[in-house]
Amino acid sequence: MPPPDPDAVRSPGRPRRTEVDRQIVEATQQLIREGGPATVSIAGVANRSGIARTTIYRRYRDREELLVAALQPVTEQGAPAADSTLEKKLDWVLERAEEVLANGIGLGGVAAVLADTDPAFSAALRRSLSAGLEPIHAQISADVDSGSLVEHADPDLLVDVLLGSYLSRVLRHGEPDRAWRSRTARLLGTLLAGQ
Repeated sequence: MPPPDPDAVRSPGRPRRTEVDRQIVEATQQLIREGGPATVSIAGVANRSGIARTTIYRRYRDREELLVAALQPVTEQGAPAADSTLEKKLDWVLERAEEVLANGIGLGGVAAVLADTDPAFSAALRRSLSAGLEPIHAQISADVDSGSLVEHADPDLLVDVLLGSYLSRVLRHGEPDRAWRSRTARLLGTLLAGQ
């Protein structure tokens, strides 16, 4: 018989309320977006959420565990529909990049990772992104196998190109618009289809 899952074992007491979990995660996400990860502390999240620090500590051992919990829903975006055109799949990934980078962690979070001013946040984000990108990597690999993408398309490199193009657009022109996403997806789709 396998040992019990330590995450499933709870100490005695009142049952956890999912509403409290949601408030803690949302407060953490708001702090990251508004002031960057340096503003995230257990005390700061307690102040923002109205949840007692002791309650937060019962759920998260420390700030790093709290960051991982807050970043997971931001980075778990799934994958585009398998039956979409290549152009629509690329557009979908660019739109998700905007959701994660602009609306999820904010430019303060992006800057913190680029400058590595908060190594715990950078590590938590990279870990969350790695898990969140698995469905997209799998979709790219499936598209290579089916022949709808050029055979030498590397899933990790393609994701880097898409995220990099989004960041470049923000740096050079401000927030990208729908027309930019469509043009970028069309151009990359033509190149990646190998036609």
